[in-house]
Amino acid sequence: MSKMKDSVFGTFLVAFVVCAVCSVFVASAAVILRPIQAKNAELFKNKNILIACGLIDKNDKISAEKCEELLNSVRILKVDLSTQKIVAEGAEALQYDERTAAKTPGESVAITGSKFNVGLASRGRYGLLFVAENPETKEKRVVLPLVGRGLWSVMSAFIALDGSDMNTVKSLLFYDQGETAGLGGEVENPNWAARWVGKKAFDGNQPAIRVIKGAAPMDSEFEVDGISGATLTCNGVNGTVGYWLALYKPVLDKIAEEEKMGGNE
Repeated sequence: MSKMKDSVFGTFLVAFVVCAVCSVFVASAAVILRPIQAKNAELFKNKNILIACGLIDKNDKISAEKCEELLNSVRILKVDLSTQKIVAEGAEALQYDERTAAKTPGESVAITGSKFNVGLASRGRYGLLFVAENPETKEKRVVLPLVGRGLWSVMSAFIALDGSDMNTVKSLLFYDQGETAGLGGEVENPNWAARWVGKKAFDGNQPAIRVIKGAAPMDSEFEVDGISGATLTCNGVNGTVGYWLALYKPVLDKIAEEEKMGGNE
């Protein structure tokens, strides 16, 4: 009987030791990997900024060093979205995380009164803006970050406007979303994103570009083909794009005026 008790105790002891050792390994791995994961996430986002700016293609593989070099050619602005005042530029501005700020008391602003349903309760006080020029084509782009709720997830994207008119869409790039694969997840499909190119973001001062149900007329300046079976996700896209375009419009007007004055000097 004593031997049986010893055997049972020994089994539990071994199991406990194994679990304890495994827990230590798992915890250590999490601590060690956290900085690596953060670096990879930063590189992923920065690459998507460069894609939206038209400085690299989606399938280009570049190092972190090359990514940093290209970002140095981009004018990165952190703007107070209430006053349109630039509060930081360059690397300092790039450190700003809108999604974190939107959840932080003192750094967030409640979202109220907009006709566009972005699906979020709050946003950060500040916003980022990227101004880039392709050294080969001399094409200028102004890139705005977008964040809003789809059907199942909060979606993140960049929309690029032609720097010459601050209105013609040059690209739309969803890079983080958790919508249904094959349905709402098609917002990441390059073929669908290509249908935004050449459309007009604004009609006068108001955001006008929108996804419709079914196919958009060929001559439509503002309408984009819908995604079959993804009506609610498309509604989220419309709310997200419309909300941020409306919020950034005064900033875009200010940047355009500065560019005009600079060109006349």
